Amino acid sequence: MQKWLLISCLLILSACTEHAVDINEDYKARLNTVLGDAPDKPVLKNIQVPVISQLESQFQISILELGSLGHCKLSNLVAKRNNQLGKTQVASERLKYQIQFIKLANDCLNDPLTKDESLKATLKSAAVEKQQNLMSEFNYMLFNEAELKGLLQLTSDFLPADSNQYSSASALEALDNLLNIRKQIASKKNDSIDASSITTSLEKLHQNRFIRRLLSSAQLQIVYNQQSTAWISGFDYMNSVCREGRSKKEAQILNTIFNKFYLNKIQGYQADLTGLLEKTSPMLFELWQTHSELSELVDVESKNSLLNQLKQTSKEHVIWWQNFYKACDIRPL
Repeated sequence: MQKWLLISCLLILSACTEHAVDINEDYKARLNTVLGDAPDKPVLKNIQVPVISQLESQFQISILELGSLGHCKLSNLVAKRNNQLGKTQVASERLKYQIQFIKLANDCLNDPLTKDESLKATLKSAAVEKQQNLMSEFNYMLFNEAELKGLLQLTSDFLPADSNQYSSASALEALDNLLNIRKQIASKKNDSIDASSITTSLEKLHQNRFIRRLLSSAQLQIVYNQQSTAWISGFDYMNSVCREGRSKKEAQILNTIFNKFYLNKIQGYQADLTGLLEKTSPMLFELWQTHSELSELVDVESKNSLLNQLKQTSKEHVIWWQNFYKACDIRPL
């Protein structure tokens, strides 16, 4: 009995949740009763993910050399890594290894039991190389780790109109932690980096797809705005519903549709998206700053950012309606 009650409650909640596609398609369907020739559902294009090459180390530690480092924790780290050779190592684990290697190599170099000068020179050179390449390794993770690469891939699971139906907290926490790690790498504060927190952040992003859903939802709403504005802009209202001497019944119907389905639903949804983009975009900009084709999408100063495209396309749509009201001498509801 309890199971059926739970299922019933979930079905009721699902039925009451308005989705982004639904509210926009409903608006189009209502306008179509007067305008006709409604455009098809928009088709979105995936953002191109940068191709980042994997770097290879110029320094190798032999099994014999590794044996002489038994007093160092580094030997266990390298031995474990060597045992995994031939296996696919995900980008995040590769970055974690580089961070740990630098820390432990420096500890080993400072250990009085490390006496082989040739080996010490190899360790020092390897640590310097990995330090120089650490930001490249971080960027390699950004565009090769499933959870981070997935931020750029479209999803049909758009954010619903009701903001109470989703949470951004854990996803933004994950993003903030990755940004802190990036800053620590940039400032060479490797000892402050908690490598294990990389995995924790990725787990949060896997469990909470908020950022991917937000970016997809913003792209969808921008295209809907552009499509709807282009459609209604081709409507000659002065020679039809607003023609002098003609009843303004159809013009009033359009007025009702705009107020009930655009202002009361779509505009509120866009306001939510705008607020979320204003909060999330600066974080993503910092994360993708070395890749201009991506950073521009989340640069709040750029007219081509998702945030400003959303604002501009919404503004253009409303301006058409303002001109309609003025020309037809109709008061908004």
